[in-house]
Amino acid sequence: MSRNIDGAARDVQAAINAGAHVLPANLPSNPTYRKVNPADAPIMIIGLTSDKYGPDKLYDEASTIIQQRLSQIQGVGQVIAGGGALPSVRR
Repeated sequence: MSRNIDGAARDVQAAINAGAHVLPANLPSNPTYRKVNPADAPIMIIGLTSDKYGPDKLYDEASTIIQQRLSQIQGVGQVIAGGGALPSVRR
């Protein structure tokens, strides 16, 4: 608990860099981390419903369009799309 968070973040980034050679070469993006305060609470929660589109289409729209556009607003720190009903089967 007495550890400086910026120093810990540098150590995490160094560990990610050091382990990169053992990760699959075809990863869609490099591993990332973010510093988060667990005491932070959301300031906005948006729910989407539709009579025309299913949960998978709504989640796709929320995560690809809405989430990205909200993230680009100045002063916005983090946007998370959650609650999606996507299949969890891997090939």
